[in-house]
Amino acid sequence: MRCWAAMGLIVAVFWLIGCGESEQAKRAKVAGWVAQLRTNPDLADKDDFKKQLEDYADIAAPEFAKLLKERDKKVVLGALKVLAHLKRLTVIENIAAITKSPDSEIRKAAAQTLGVFGSPLAVKPLMEMLNDPSVEVRAAALEALAGPGGRDAPPFLQEVLPYLVEGLSDPHPQVRQAAVNGLVKLGQWSLQAIAKVMEQGSPIAKKEAEKAFREICEGFRKDLRENSDRLIRRDMARYIGELRYAKATPDLIDRLQNDADPEVRSACAYALGNIGAKFAVGPLQEVMNNGKEEMPVRLAAAVGLGLMGNEQGIKFLIDQLNSSDEKIRAAAVEALRTIGKPATRLLIEAAKSKDPLQRWGAVAALGETGDPKAVPILLRALKDEDENVRAVAAASLGKLRYSKAAPQLVLALADKSERVQFHAELALENIGEEAIPAVMEGAKRTATRFRAFRLLGRLKAQKAVPLLVEGLRDRKPEIRVIAAWALGEIGDQNAIPALQQLLGDKNQEVRREAVIALGKLFQSHSGAIARQDFMIWKQKGAK
Repeated sequence: MRCWAAMGLIVAVFWLIGCGESEQAKRAKVAGWVAQLRTNPDLADKDDFKKQLEDYADIAAPEFAKLLKERDKKVVLGALKVLAHLKRLTVIENIAAITKSPDSEIRKAAAQTLGVFGSPLAVKPLMEMLNDPSVEVRAAALEALAGPGGRDAPPFLQEVLPYLVEGLSDPHPQVRQAAVNGLVKLGQWSLQAIAKVMEQGSPIAKKEAEKAFREICEGFRKDLRENSDRLIRRDMARYIGELRYAKATPDLIDRLQNDADPEVRSACAYALGNIGAKFAVGPLQEVMNNGKEEMPVRLAAAVGLGLMGNEQGIKFLIDQLNSSDEKIRAAAVEALRTIGKPATRLLIEAAKSKDPLQRWGAVAALGETGDPKAVPILLRALKDEDENVRAVAAASLGKLRYSKAAPQLVLALADKSERVQFHAELALENIGEEAIPAVMEGAKRTATRFRAFRLLGRLKAQKAVPLLVEGLRDRKPEIRVIAAWALGEIGDQNAIPALQQLLGDKNQEVRREAVIALGKLFQSHSGAIARQDFMIWKQKGAK
């Protein structure tokens, strides 16, 4: 009994939603609705009429598209409204056909309908309409090129952007406004193009671009205030901050203090720092000093203050460098990197702290600032009693690519800590070619020879070939191995005889590396010969 009852319920549901209807019954219904619209075109403005068509859209769209051939303009315009509601790509060709209508009102409505689809299939007919004799039609087509708008970039973005930008300079205000509307629909995806016009465009285009910029920013501002999606609110705060849209400062402060989501509050703090509104200092300090607030938000508030040159924010971040929580320390370093050079002076002081954790954090952050003023304290930190501080000092010098630090970094290759040696080697590799002379000097010392030879290979130091050839005769097999590897990496043919002699070495690993290096050299050598032979053959063939 229960099974029969369940089946009966399913049948009833199917009947209610139309799933139980035959194809013939559905088509009969659609035909009735088409006839109603033909008789009363005003039905296209009734939401109830269009709503009932949705479950029959695949059948209804082609049938209503047939009305586009009617002589009655009202019927054609009504059919376009219905097709815009149903949004079935199968009818784009039918709509494109009436863009050639002698009636400008129909052409304009067709352009607007094509814009609703947001399909690449609509782009070509819309572009053709940009040359329409009617200003209203051209304006409608231009705006329609942007599609319906939305969060995602349309697939035809790069194709249509130049036309919208060009429209900002049109002599007709209506077309310029359409270009603005289209760019606003594209939102963040059009900002780069708008910025270029604001910088390089004609006076009239600049004015229109500024209008589009304001409207986009106001859209971001509205979403920040009202959107229920926390990720959208977060992204809007980020956009506003990146664009430095100062008018949104009150909204950012409100969301910083009242939004339920910590990511949104953090994004607002960063944005306020980017904008640099001084009246945001108080709210940011309040959040930073609030022990009940989540630490990522407090750190973001400190960054916001630091970006404005407020030392309290920078000091707060420096205090977090000696936190027992590794995640907080890492977040503080990243936050200080965001602030950059304004934090250098206080970080240099912190790098002299008695607390090794704070010294470590300060030295790590100094490498992220990109400020050459940090070099002396980093060189000093290379000799710190704490190996973690020495290691991060080497890494920071590598990030700054300070070539004059190369000799000290070469000395660090002999540090008692392998971590320090590793970071010193990476730092020298980051410095690059300018580090080669110092590395070659380091290769002359037993303690640093292995890592120095490896570096010379990575840097493909051609001038080091004689030194590496000499290394093939070193009494330590691991040095002979790394020298052979480096010569293979550099690829200098002059090393072939010395490597061939190594094939008789007593050590198997040395012989193996010599074979590999010779293989690399012969491969490049034979490749060059083959190319030369081909050119000779080609010349002979031409004769």
